[in-house]
Amino acid sequence: MVAPNWANRTLFHADNLAVMRGMNSETVDLIATDPPFNKGKDFHATPDSLAAGAKFQDRWSWQRDVHEEWTDQIADDYPKLMEAIESARYAHSDGMGAFMCFMSVRLLEMQRLLKPTGSLYLHCDPTASHYLKACMDAIFGYRHFRNEIVWFYPDSPGRPRRDFARKHDIILRYAKSDDWVFNADDVRVPILDASKDRYKTPRVIGGRSYTGGEAADIGKIPETVWRMPVVKQNSKQAYGYPTQKPLPLYERIIAASTPPAALCSTRSAGVPPPL
Repeated sequence: MVAPNWANRTLFHADNLAVMRGMNSETVDLIATDPPFNKGKDFHATPDSLAAGAKFQDRWSWQRDVHEEWTDQIADDYPKLMEAIESARYAHSDGMGAFMCFMSVRLLEMQRLLKPTGSLYLHCDPTASHYLKACMDAIFGYRHFRNEIVWFYPDSPGRPRRDFARKHDIILRYAKSDDWVFNADDVRVPILDASKDRYKTPRVIGGRSYTGGEAADIGKIPETVWRMPVVKQNSKQAYGYPTQKPLPLYERIIAASTPPAALCSTRSAGVPPPL
């Protein structure tokens, strides 16, 4: 296995494409990425917050944002991926095609960087999730798609009168190979008291046998709908960044898909364990 040519716990403040292209292949255990969503608007941090001045433009143009180097590489080496990009371009818009091209060159690098046991969690929303999934199927192989996770946040503001309220994002989970890591016992959640009566027969959990009552107390693996509140402006977590995500969301991802040895080294370094 190739050794990493980068140091753990390094924060790179740059375009991640350039950074990833300088990293050795198959050296990363887990990638959780929260890219732009192609929302067609600009985002700014709260002026008086710790993130004051932070901003990004989430608008895309085929003429302005797509590099010929990208399209040449994809067309020559990944023709199925190019078809997915062109499908987004024609079904939706040139802007969506440009966003897919921007994302695809980065997803190709992420797939290269992951170890065979690695996983990728890509955060998006219904604006482009279906187009992104087609591109990820072409890059990772559709058989390596593991889950479409719905992050449900019913407490966020906004109550439209002519539509159902939009209260969720999407997280697409893909594995690098059939050897992916999944730490089921590290992500268990409590079982509702009303459901515990269903646990009547003995069960094997984590290689050990438990009675029905014991199994109910251990909890269950979460479903693919994760109900977690957004970061409120008055929260201790809040930095004022316009698209900040709650810590429990990523704590669960890290707990689920980080190799146990890496999790142990993280905890020994003084990092709080995932929830």
